[in-house]
Amino acid sequence: MLVVAACSSTSDTPGDCADGKCDTPGGTVEEQCTNSRVSAMDERRPHFTPQGVRWSCRDVNGVTPDSNTEDDRGQEYCEYFALLHTGGIPEVIVDEQGPVFCDSSTACAQGTCDESIFSCVSATSVDSSEPADVLGKNLGGREVTPLDPAVSAGQLAWLAQNADQKVGECVFTAWHQDIDRAITTGEEIAGYRLDAQTPSATSPLFRMEIDINSNGAAKALVKDCLQAGEDTIDDGFLRGCSMCGTVACVPFRKSDPSVCTMAMRIAECGCEVGLNDGAGNFRTLDLTDNSDLELARELFVPESRRGFTLGTWDGMGELPTGCRYVRMGDSRSVTVGDVTVDDAFADQTLVACDLKASHITPATAKDPKEACRQVYGEEVVVHVRAPEPSLATLTCDTSLPSCSGAPWDFDNL
Repeated sequence: MLVVAACSSTSDTPGDCADGKCDTPGGTVEEQCTNSRVSAMDERRPHFTPQGVRWSCRDVNGVTPDSNTEDDRGQEYCEYFALLHTGGIPEVIVDEQGPVFCDSSTACAQGTCDESIFSCVSATSVDSSEPADVLGKNLGGREVTPLDPAVSAGQLAWLAQNADQKVGECVFTAWHQDIDRAITTGEEIAGYRLDAQTPSATSPLFRMEIDINSNGAAKALVKDCLQAGEDTIDDGFLRGCSMCGTVACVPFRKSDPSVCTMAMRIAECGCEVGLNDGAGNFRTLDLTDNSDLELARELFVPESRRGFTLGTWDGMGELPTGCRYVRMGDSRSVTVGDVTVDDAFADQTLVACDLKASHITPATAKDPKEACRQVYGEEVVVHVRAPEPSLATLTCDTSLPSCSGAPWDFDNL
């Protein structure tokens, strides 16, 4: 039975949960894990595959904004925000009767006539010559740049009549908060160079800024969960997720329980990790030794990558329609210890998707970041991968229950 977790608000304003403005889901660890299992074990889009674990950028229900500048969305090692050319969106000119009519024989007193909608407008296309407004970009903690772009009624009317016009970008970034690496390309998104700083802040615009979305946090999670789970819990996912009650792991998120379950299954199946020593020999790492354990963590969360790879449910290297990878100049390789191997997906940590007029509706006009979440968030997927076979081997005790193949694979849970 699905247990719907209650909301837990951190706001000082009473009643926010009742108004749908709660910050994060509440409930017991058992309740939250029961909810988390629904998406993680979805047979159509399972989080667990032989290649690793994955989840969508879209936050779980209950992770919401609390005000115009406080927001808990973006907790899945994938932060997102909107870039909207607010000032460049035309307006339908109105008077006391409504939109001002025009046609080929009826001129506009102001503006220009858009005969496709028989209305006077301030312009017929979006002006994107100026940098876009940055909406809902994390600044650290729960603080974000403003969510509400203050779209006028005339602009909303124009947007409704020009559904397919592009008005900005939805940005999805998996650049880890604690990775400081230079940008070496000159690409731009909506008027911002990739090395730009967030307006009114000193942090990189296109890097994640929530401290739990860090390389170090992911490595710590692997270490903490590299142990057998509670043997009284038969379900593999619930067994891994339940560790979130005892280690630094948040059970309502998609990412934490999935990574924890993967690490737990490696421990339960007595897996040994063999690392290429650079000469083609694979040395078995001693996971009780801190230096070897650090190498094992590095295999799954390498610092030589800027962050986790973004793709879709269909695989890495694919994106939803309307989205594209934005390259930051990163190497298409991964290095652990003394070994570097090719990695065609290493530079896929930043994605920009078309924000169209049809996405800015009366329901999302005060929060275009929510439009990004609704339109693209479920289809942009974070991939945490098992090590490349040329880099490391993973050998498990297949005589143990459900330990054939990848021990964390969907069928083994």
